[in-house]
Amino acid sequence: MPELSPALVLFLTAVLLFGGFAKGTIGFGLIVTTVPFLSMVMPPSAAMAWMAIPIFLLNLYAIALTWAEWRAFRRVAIFLFMGILFVPAGVRLVVWMPAGITRAGIGVFILIVVAMRLGGLEPAKIAGMGARWVSALWGCAAGLIHGSLMMPAPPIVLYLNFSGVPKDAFVFLISTVAASFLLVQVITFASLDSYTSGAGWQSLLMLAPATLGTWLGNRFRQTLSQTIFERLVMGLLGIVGISLLAKNLVGLF
Repeated sequence: MPELSPALVLFLTAVLLFGGFAKGTIGFGLIVTTVPFLSMVMPPSAAMAWMAIPIFLLNLYAIALTWAEWRAFRRVAIFLFMGILFVPAGVRLVVWMPAGITRAGIGVFILIVVAMRLGGLEPAKIAGMGARWVSALWGCAAGLIHGSLMMPAPPIVLYLNFSGVPKDAFVFLISTVAASFLLVQVITFASLDSYTSGAGWQSLLMLAPATLGTWLGNRFRQTLSQTIFERLVMGLLGIVGISLLAKNLVGLF
């Protein structure tokens, strides 16, 4: 884990405030608006380890707020089980891979998120026995992607749309899947000694700016145009994604 210099602490605080504000304003994006920025100034594996603990705790809070939708859990049971099995493989992959490859991968998935949000992409919905195999394979891919890139939004959101999840259950299920993946991710990082020298406790400090940003976003949600703000966030993330992709692809070749 990186040393916490004053400049790094200031940068972390600003990024977490921004990520929390985006989540509070438009309802998503704490991971996708923090991990890419942090990956620009530290190894991606360190950025993921830093963010996994506070975001796990925030997802537990989101689960508590939407617990009334617990009956919808069966819709993601197979997907979640297979994903959990593959998260550790993804974590080990990101620890092993060169940072440039991981940054380029993060850049690709940021652009996928931007395309999903701005293009309204939804896959066709299918049902029956075939859907179980699709759920299992999709879960494997989602777990591997989360563990290695910490970009859970594209595969999870697409899967929930694919499954025809009702709107009211969406937040509960996405929070449940994310929290489960994050818990396994934290345990795996800990087993690989990623939280040495008090880094685990230090990462909890990230809760404060993230929570403050979320509170501010909720407070100003009614006074800001959510559509315009989301487009601004997506535009900024698109620039970051292109930067990560271009810079690190050049480095690879």
